This record gives sequence, C-alpha cells and structure tokens, in this order.
Amino acid sequence: MKGLALALGGGGVRGFAHLGALRVLREHNLPVKALAGSSAGALAAAAFAFGLPLEPDPYLEHIADPRAGRLFQDEGNIFRRLARLQSQLFKALRNPSLASNERLREGLEALFGDRRLEESPIPLGIVAADLYRGEMVVLREGPVVEALLASSAVPGIFPPVPWGPYLLVDGDVAEKVPVTAARALAGGPVVAVDVSNPAPAAPPRTTFDVLLLAGQAARERLKRLAMQQADLVLPLCPETPVETFDYEKARAVYQLGIERTTLYLPALEQLLAPRFVRWLRQLGRFPKAVREHPAPEQDETHRPEVEPEVLEQNREEQKR
Repeated sequence: MKGLALALGGGGVRGFAHLGALRVLREHNLPVKALAGSSAGALAAAAFAFGLPLEPDPYLEHIADPRAGRLFQDEGNIFRRLARLQSQLFKALRNPSLASNERLREGLEALFGDRRLEESPIPLGIVAADLYRGEMVVLREGPVVEALLASSAVPGIFPPVPWGPYLLVDGDVAEKVPVTAARALAGGPVVAVDVSNPAPAAPPRTTFDVLLLAGQAARERLKRLAMQQADLVLPLCPETPVETFDYEKARAVYQLGIERTTLYLPALEQLLAPRFVRWLRQLGRFPKAVREHPAPEQDETHRPEVEPEVLEQNREEQKR
C-alpha cells in the first residue's frame, strides 16, 4: 500500500497538535499506511486509525483531568504550595502513583468502547516502555483502552499497567517519537511528528525541577537519534512551553498543528511522489521543498526538514 507511515510523539496537551495535523492529512486525502504512537501520540494515532473525529472537543470532554493539572500548578501562595507538595510527597511514599487513571479510563471507554488493536483498518502500533527490562514494547493486539492507558502512564503520575510479562509505562521513556516502530510497521516513507516543548530558558529552581530536566535531557537525546531515521521531521513544537496538563491551551495547540502541517504539505506530497520524480528533484530539475539539515551533532544522516521561505518561493514559481 502506498502512503505515509506516521510516528506520533508524546507530549500531553501538546498532543492536540497531532489531531490538527491528522485532520489536514485527511482533508487533503494524503494516504496513511501505518501509525505508531507514544503517549498523547498514541491517542491521536488510534483516533485516526478508527475513524474518530479529529476535533479537540470530544477529547477535552472525555479525557481532560483537572486533578492531574493541579498537581503541577505553581500557585502564588507559597505556604499553600508547600502544603500541597508535602501532601504529594506523603502520598508518593505510600503509593506507586500520585493520581488515579480511572478518569482517563472512563473517557477512553467512552471514545473507543471495546475496540481492539488488531481490528484497526490501518496497521496501528501503540508504544509503551517495560519497567522491568527498560525496553520498548509495541502493542499490536489487545483492547485499545488498556493499550492507551499503558502508553500514557507517566511514571510517578499514573499507575503502571500490567500486560502479560510486562509492567508498562509511558512510551516516551523508550522512544518519544516512535520512528523505529513506524518503520517496522510499514517501511518508508516515515514521517516523525514531534510535539516537544522548546528548551527551558530559565535555570531550575528546585530539586524536583532538576530531576525533571535530567530525565527530559535523556529522552531528548533518544528522540534525536530516532528522528534521524525518519524521512521527514514535522515539528509541531510550540514557541513557548505548554505544560503537560494545561488543557486551556489545547485548542491553540490544535490550531498550530493545522497551520504547520498545511505549510508542510508540499514536502509530504513529495514523499509520496514516484521514486524517479524524487530523484529528479534531488538533481534540481524540480523545485525542492526540502533540504538536508544536519542534527545538532552535525550528523549528516538527519533527514530533510521544510524551510518556510523555500515553500513560499515554490508557491510563487507555481503561480508564474
């Protein structure tokens, strides 16, 4: 089957950008032959695969959990914040997670019912990480709801999910943008869709901040290594940080996904062109929509990204 294999990365509320991107692909009839998703990307991948709506409202209604968001609120009253942190610490010492996943489970059941992964019309892989072995686990069979709970089980926040011999947590722990899983599902061309936050501009203020940044730094390096294996990187990253449970920004992030993906349509269409056409474009006989862009380590194997100014030039040439 001709089409794109999509690797949708995690990012909490920033995952609403995936819904916007998938809506653009659906409206422009770009074929998708496989989807691999991690965490928030897993929810978007399953929604697309099973033909669910790609607007934000149904997901805000069913899965938004204000209680999870309150865990990270930075309230102005320092005494109130200290009291909340103390109660969280006490709970953390007595339980494997700070929050229950029951609200999320109920919402996912309302969205997906009793659907199973193997029933997906499009090859679908839900990515999680096994706490016992530290390995990536790609779920292809079983209840969709349980698979999404496993892939979204942020360590320490939501409880891990038993799955056969595995104890599964958030797929971001193993591969934040699951390019490996997408390529295993359907080969190329693979599009890596990244919804990561920009790097923090201010130094950490607390020990908790330092620990979070250390974990994030390790995941970012793994993410870059994975994305170097993609044929195209579609960055849906916000210009300013959007916190994991900041649902008030969901619609803005969704719109970002629509606008950025629309900008990248020429590059996505180029990936679907016959091989000889892509070869001619590389020789400069057709306007180029992508260019080689080395990774931060100057690794020349990194795949092309779109330059907005190049796309604008292409549009002007097409008008002429």
